[in-house]
Amino acid sequence: MSIRLLNESDLPRMTEIAQRGLEFDEVNEPLVREKTLGAKDFVADLNLGFEVGGRLVGFASGCLGRKVDDIQRSHVRLMVVDRAHRQTGVGSALIKELEARLKARGANQISIFDSPNNYFMPGVDFRYTEAYCFLQKHKYEMYRENHNLICDLDVRAWPTLDADAAALGPQGFELRRARRGDEELVHAFLEQNWPAWHDEVQGAFDNNPPTLYVAFYEGRCVAFSGYQGNNKTLSWFGPMGTDPVCRGKGIGGILLRWCLRDLAMQGWRQAIIPWVGPVRFYANYCGARLDRCFWAWRKTL
Repeated sequence: MSIRLLNESDLPRMTEIAQRGLEFDEVNEPLVREKTLGAKDFVADLNLGFEVGGRLVGFASGCLGRKVDDIQRSHVRLMVVDRAHRQTGVGSALIKELEARLKARGANQISIFDSPNNYFMPGVDFRYTEAYCFLQKHKYEMYRENHNLICDLDVRAWPTLDADAAALGPQGFELRRARRGDEELVHAFLEQNWPAWHDEVQGAFDNNPPTLYVAFYEGRCVAFSGYQGNNKTLSWFGPMGTDPVCRGKGIGGILLRWCLRDLAMQGWRQAIIPWVGPVRFYANYCGARLDRCFWAWRKTL
């Protein structure tokens, strides 16, 4: 039995472990890679596997997060142990080793799964009973609930959407799909309002075509809405935001619905709207409803 670093050849087995162990989630190999070895902030010695008899039976992927008020945050981005090897010390060995490595890199706080720049779920689904018990055992504290919404998709919905966007033109607004040349303006808008979303929005820019819609006014970005910038192989919406002074004009609703229409055209029947704050906004503009609940856990290192 031993802990070692993960490598690309492990991905099929990692995916198998995750598919069996995360029964409430849709898991595929590209997604597992995105959360571990393919992450933009990938650090080799923070991606650990546990072997028994030469076979991988569990893995954990960690990362450093943002530093806020002298607290250097860190995250367990994804961690799963094969069902046949639970309650044998595999998970405990992985979490203790990952905590030690993150602490050595300057982290003094660690949380589970809710890594803002590249997350699979915004915490731990409350139905994962074994994870609940495991985290309590290792002195993690639950500090917040996060929620996902879900909404039904139909390519025929909102037939006046393009006309609604064009109607804002006489007021000085330009609404359209983002282009490569828009990146500087969009990121400047993010830096002023939502700096934690740079990576997800850039992920949407990086898709071909960009999976991002934007609104401009007098040469400034004043709103954006994206999808599949994170969890690229799922029907994942977000993030989105509108300048407070431009709210109430329907801009955000148009950008949201463009994104949802694109997902419908990909063949998805439902969209996931994760880590939601303004539930009423989504309920109003796309009929979204509350779906999954996640508990956020953290620990001081």
